[in-house]
Amino acid sequence: MASPVFHISTILRPSVLAFGAVLIALLSITSLVRDRDDERYLERRYADVGKILSAAIDPRFQNKADEITRVAERLVVIGAVRGGVLYDGSGHEQQVFGEHIEASFNSVMRTGRTVFRPAGASKADFYYPPEVSLTPFHIFLRVDVGEITSLETIRDDRAVTIALGGGAAAAAITEMVMMLMVWWPLRRLRTVVEALLQDPASADRSHPLRAWGGEVGRLTFAFECLRSMLADVWRTRVMVADTIIESSPFAVLQINGDGHPFFANPSCARLFGRDILRTNEVSPLMLRDVTSGARHNLKSFVEANKSGIRPVEFPTPNGPKQALIASLVLGAETRAPVNVLVGVDISAVYGARVAAEAALKAGMEDVARATTRTFEYKQMLEACLALMGGGGKKRQDHLQITSFVREWLDTAAEAGAVQASDIDGEDPELAGGADDLRAVVRFAAFVAYTQVGSLPVDMKIDIRGIDFETAGLQVQARAAAGGTKGACVADTNLALAALKATVARVSGQLSEVEKDENGAVAVRIVLRGAAERVHTGMKSKTAE
Repeated sequence: MASPVFHISTILRPSVLAFGAVLIALLSITSLVRDRDDERYLERRYADVGKILSAAIDPRFQNKADEITRVAERLVVIGAVRGGVLYDGSGHEQQVFGEHIEASFNSVMRTGRTVFRPAGASKADFYYPPEVSLTPFHIFLRVDVGEITSLETIRDDRAVTIALGGGAAAAAITEMVMMLMVWWPLRRLRTVVEALLQDPASADRSHPLRAWGGEVGRLTFAFECLRSMLADVWRTRVMVADTIIESSPFAVLQINGDGHPFFANPSCARLFGRDILRTNEVSPLMLRDVTSGARHNLKSFVEANKSGIRPVEFPTPNGPKQALIASLVLGAETRAPVNVLVGVDISAVYGARVAAEAALKAGMEDVARATTRTFEYKQMLEACLALMGGGGKKRQDHLQITSFVREWLDTAAEAGAVQASDIDGEDPELAGGADDLRAVVRFAAFVAYTQVGSLPVDMKIDIRGIDFETAGLQVQARAAAGGTKGACVADTNLALAALKATVARVSGQLSEVEKDENGAVAVRIVLRGAAERVHTGMKSKTAE
């Protein structure tokens, strides 16, 4: 038998509705038939009493109230009527006979009715106007109408009994039809569905479902087609896909919309070092994005990465591991989308990459250090050559030395010895040989560089005219912010000796080399101005 819930919701409810509908229909029909038959009966009774009254009145005395009253009283005696009253044409009462009537002349004039029957009474008041009675009077007669015997079987409690019986029969027939055409086919359909849920691959092994016509029959046929298609899809696709996922070397993790994992293949347990489905509630899996460094749980990770591939790092019982996680969403347009994470272990590759990056960084630092050392060795070699030089007197030029300053700063910056530099001053013309002035500039900067002692340095060189005959060269150097290239290996005494020798060749003067408590170094040199300035000054003095 059907379950109580199914019987109440699917079978009993239509039966109750059928019972109520038949009951109401039968009661309405019997009531309507009874009322219409009452009306027709009263119409016939009205006409018959009128004929009796007209036949009993003598035409010779039909205009006399006494004659009409005498005829009416005889009708009361024989039981044809129960009573009545006569009114003249102006509505004044003339004669009363028999029982008292309830209808009045005013009610007739107001409503225009000819039949008045009190509710529940077995008597009726008939009104006959002058044109009907063929007299000059308005005649009211009370007539005994009784019950209508032609419809006795559908009156009062008998009509209710008929309606109840018809409703019960309709309900029983409806329930039997629903049991045969709805419950039995649906019961077989439910049995097949339960078997299908237990073993989807065997969906089409049982006998085909059959049902009567109608919507249930169409539903059964449609489900039979769906069952065959589902079994075929399950065997050819789902089972193959399930086998591939279970034996896949890649970790596959499925997550619902709330961020809770509900499927993980064996490779997933090997990748994360634990059973995610059992342990995630106690110890949630945390993923760190290797690129951005952001930390995520499973829910925030799939929200931040709807699709794409991200390298992540996560803790395991054997230490942190790295994996490449691909994220995708299945059924994004549905009410319950599923997020799928596919991961592969890249710990070895990531470790090799980190080692390679460290080796590359170390190699680049070695190259940068070697470049700086080469620059320093070249400067010391130039210093040695400068100390060994100093032959005959060289040709004196008038030139500016800013280009020499920029040349040395560019070379030092390229070698990584100088981080930031600045050139300031008026750039006056100086007297001396080009090679000697170039050597003075280079060794002045080199002395300041060696005096700082750490790499790299920030340097500022200022060239200004003092008067017509002299000009000043000042080199300032300090350790650069964040300098991490180690100490300078150049010999500061060698650089200072070469500077003094080159300054002497241009008849200049090394004013001072000082270093303050902050480690900043200042080298100041006084050089000869251009010959034109000297001559201009001499001419101006002679003129005075």
